[in-house]
Amino acid sequence: MMKVRPKPKDAVWTDEQWQAIDAKGNNILVAAAAGSGKTAVLVERIIRKIVDPDDEAEVDRLLIVTFTNAAAAEMRNRIGEAINKEIQKQPGSLHLRRQLSLLNRAHISTLHSFCMNVIRKYYYKVNIDPKFRILDDTEGELMREEIIEDIFEEEYGIEGNSSFYKLVDMYSGDRSDDALRSLVRRLYDFSRSHPSPEYWLDQMAARYDISDAERVEDLPWTPELLQDIQSQLRGAQSWIEKALQVTHEPGGPHPYGENFSEDLEKISSLLQADNWAELYDKFQTFTYGKLKTIRKTEGVLDELKEQAKSLRERAKKQTQELKEGLFSRPPEVFLKDVKTMAPSIRYLVKLVKEFSSRYQEAKREKAWLIFLILSISVLLF
Repeated sequence: MMKVRPKPKDAVWTDEQWQAIDAKGNNILVAAAAGSGKTAVLVERIIRKIVDPDDEAEVDRLLIVTFTNAAAAEMRNRIGEAINKEIQKQPGSLHLRRQLSLLNRAHISTLHSFCMNVIRKYYYKVNIDPKFRILDDTEGELMREEIIEDIFEEEYGIEGNSSFYKLVDMYSGDRSDDALRSLVRRLYDFSRSHPSPEYWLDQMAARYDISDAERVEDLPWTPELLQDIQSQLRGAQSWIEKALQVTHEPGGPHPYGENFSEDLEKISSLLQADNWAELYDKFQTFTYGKLKTIRKTEGVLDELKEQAKSLRERAKKQTQELKEGLFSRPPEVFLKDVKTMAPSIRYLVKLVKEFSSRYQEAKREKAWLIFLILSISVLLF
């Protein structure tokens, strides 16, 4: 359970900031907008750790990482200034003076710099050449293009490679297989955000082994998919509500009010659906009515009229994409299509693994290293 002491009466911090500063006994994740005082809060938390008489921390034993060199430099300067202020309060504190001398050795850097230091120190544990260099974007892109080109050329050269051809037909257009090539690379990149990329890929493929599923609701990802659909529908509902508000403004397109009220009733009906089949049925009859005509004599401002129409168009686009993407086929056809995908998904995973193997080997041969922001959290934690 998170422990937070009462906020001092003279504290300048908000309650939420004080929680972030003083919380102990838990991992803590703080999300805050730009300009909300994140850096000041973090500095205060660090200083309180350093001066805590019950558990004095050494500044060079803390890991403080940022996204830019400028932010890291600012953090180091702020911590130094805060330590100096504490020394003025406690001029005889050898501990605080020691922290000031250790500050230059403290681990305050960008994520990339920290990762580089770790890898340079422990290169022998991860089988990396100690003389490695960072692969720049251009070199990396050329290498990836060459590898994917080689893999696809080999696949096309295998006689009777029906599994690959079926995958190409499923994920590519009439003119090129660029979409499938892009999918292989995107799946590779996404898999690298997991501690065990190959395990994640195998688990993804296993989720398509659904021969015993009788309804769309039996699919392993349907609960999350329904949540996402609900979220998108609420988003469309929000756009219409904003459009309705515009109709009530002075000079607003008040004749549209009836249209928008009808739109909200229809979206609300979708939100009340209990299952996939009911959603499908309701989407088949879901349409937006034609907006009422507004005459110039009604005193409607053009900018408000266009604003309301624009908001409604956003909602229409949101619901139309859902209808065309997920509810253009009856539930039984949708379920059958998903069941037939299992072999193709397994072959797709095979291609991603092959791409990964060759890419890693190519980088190892050239002593190249590349950082992916998504995978840094795995290295750190």
